[in-house]
Amino acid sequence: MRKEGYCAYGAARTSEATQALQAAMGVLAGDDLRTVESALEAAHRLQTCLTLFRACYPKTRVALWKRRLRRLIRLLNAQRDLLRLIEWAQTLTPPQEYKAGVRRALLRLTQHVEAQRMKLQHAWRQWLDSRAPNEISGLSRRWTESFGDEPCDCDYAQRQWTLFVREQQPALEDDSAQSLEVRCGRLRALIEGSELLQPLLRCQPESEWRAQHEVLERRRWQEHSKHTLEELLEREVVLRQWTEGHLRGFARLRRGWEWLIQQTDQPFPLPHGVGEGERG
Repeated sequence: MRKEGYCAYGAARTSEATQALQAAMGVLAGDDLRTVESALEAAHRLQTCLTLFRACYPKTRVALWKRRLRRLIRLLNAQRDLLRLIEWAQTLTPPQEYKAGVRRALLRLTQHVEAQRMKLQHAWRQWLDSRAPNEISGLSRRWTESFGDEPCDCDYAQRQWTLFVREQQPALEDDSAQSLEVRCGRLRALIEGSELLQPLLRCQPESEWRAQHEVLERRRWQEHSKHTLEELLEREVVLRQWTEGHLRGFARLRRGWEWLIQQTDQPFPLPHGVGEGERG
């Protein structure tokens, strides 16, 4: 089996993903959900490429690229979840006695978005300073220039796909010890990977992958939203005590905030574009 044709194909897809991430981050606005989702999608696709076509690059460089990319994905994912939480909360109609608490929670969520935006910018500068994009593009160019005309060895491609599926397979198991974030990310990788190799192997994402991903993603997003609101409420209590030395008059805000937290336990539609968690 020869890997040259497969690697030329994979290098082209990986280079495209690298450029797509560069373009998406170039227009990113940390408080704009659409641009955050676009950047997250590009980052996930690059991560999938680096896993699916890792045999075409130096092993140590792939590990380093993925480790640096993972931090960027983590922050993009957190930012997207915060913006989605704000969008969802704004659709609610709280009773009059809870409105003040909901407004305060939304204020803190908005401030949290701004704080996360600064971290995101720093992570992106680190990614660029690491020269990972240049290294990926340079090594990819060698494959495409040298073997771009060579047909892919389907046996080799099938072997790589089998190994890839086997690695992600634990995410499909209901008794998996992996976190929801990791399981969602690995299911996303399976779907993306099959799409990437579809021109070579005519493979299609399994319907169960998409269905299970939607179920797990709904659970992940609800749990994340609830945890975020609970954590911000705890911070609000500490801030109130520190600035005023007491909690008198805080009960009204707390009731509204707790009402908002309770709403995350109710069934609600999965927001369009709510993304994928992390994977290793």
